[in-house]
Amino acid sequence: MNSKSARHYTRVNFQRDVHLDFDGKKYIHNTVNNLSLGGLYVKGRFEQQKGDICTVELSNPENSFGVELRARCAVVRVNDDGIALEFTSMGHESFLFLQTTLLYEAEDPMQLGAEFVKDISFELEPDDDE
Repeated sequence: MNSKSARHYTRVNFQRDVHLDFDGKKYIHNTVNNLSLGGLYVKGRFEQQKGDICTVELSNPENSFGVELRARCAVVRVNDDGIALEFTSMGHESFLFLQTTLLYEAEDPMQLGAEFVKDISFELEPDDDE
């Protein structure tokens, strides 16, 4: 979602509860508007600036799996409607959840699947239990 990768990845509509933590400044129960292999757009009002770093946690209140995706992100855009975040790092389990979700929600899973074999724009980290 930086200038080099703006709209580089296919976006899918994805409505899910998300929590953002900017080193203590927390935004709880905001809603993801769309999701891609490169990042996500979260609806709401934010007092952040381009370049700020946060931890993102996605969970589904309808199941007991807990946090399904945890990632570090950088703010790439803030406007009156929400905030655009670019993934900078995430664990393997979160990456698997991201891939599965994108394929399930995509209008054209084959096109999206081709993106998975390209270079990803973030760092994959070991999961906490590895």
